[in-house]
Amino acid sequence: WEQRKLGDCFTERVESMPDGELISVTINDGIKKFSELGRHDNSNDDKSKYKKVCIGDIAYNSMRMWQGASGYSPYEGIVSPAYTVLSPNSGINSKCLAYQFKLPEMIHTFQINSQGITSDNWNLKYPALSEIEIFVSRNEKEQAKISEYFEGLDRLITLHQRELEKLQNIKKSMLEKMFV
Repeated sequence: WEQRKLGDCFTERVESMPDGELISVTINDGIKKFSELGRHDNSNDDKSKYKKVCIGDIAYNSMRMWQGASGYSPYEGIVSPAYTVLSPNSGINSKCLAYQFKLPEMIHTFQINSQGITSDNWNLKYPALSEIEIFVSRNEKEQAKISEYFEGLDRLITLHQRELEKLQNIKKSMLEKMFV
């Protein structure tokens, strides 16, 4: 492992793509297709300045990075020009680093490197992010194995959450039958 600046790991993608599919960066669930979120679309009709996101990029909300609003993109699409898109450099498994971006210590680092007077307008632009140092494995295959491990944990958590929801629905149904 070696200590590297994020600017050595990622290049800012500034390409625009006005006709791409709109994607959202969420705090808890990373990147999702906007169409799957069931939200009202209040995006600008003129998407000529919207930024292109490629599969494998990390996109983040510059004004919410201090809250963990970032994610690995499994999709190609577009995000608001207010967002920042990171394209991985050679030797970097962006999915591995996307997990690292969710660590509480890392989110705190993003917070103290954000600029602005109050949390309402804290902002972490690429030049400041690019100077942040992290520890990264020199071996991209090791990075891939780490991301696969955490993906497996994510799948397991999702399965357990679904089982819990089923049990809660059964409990609710039984209570309704008992007290009706």
